[in-house]
Amino acid sequence: METTDEIAIVGIGCNFPGGEGIDNFWQVLVEGRNCTVEIPPERFDSIDWYDPDNSKPGKTSTRHAALIDEFNAFDNLLFGINEMEAGRMDPQQKLLLECTYRALEDAGVTREDISNTKTGVFVGMMNRDYEH
Repeated sequence: METTDEIAIVGIGCNFPGGEGIDNFWQVLVEGRNCTVEIPPERFDSIDWYDPDNSKPGKTSTRHAALIDEFNAFDNLLFGINEMEAGRMDPQQKLLLECTYRALEDAGVTREDISNTKTGVFVGMMNRDYEH
């Protein structure tokens, strides 16, 4: 039976705790590594917010997280984004752009290849943590 609703995944780009890319992801899984680390102060001041009693309002009962490396290292010029706009972007938006770029690169597709074509990337995202 033939269908016109077929979808093809031709490339992948990803970033996970433990390293960038699908090869690092599989290596973490194969080795059974726990990529949880103590949260460094430059990411979050866990000393002021930590309390082992998880019932205290406004406190967190953990000092550990699974973090990706260089979460806010972003080549804004590659995407034609000026410094001011890049500074206000949520890190998740930056990661999405980078992973999408890597997925196209992995597939051997350049921006020129898809420019002015009927190509779409559809993503749903909602998070306002960075804004606050």
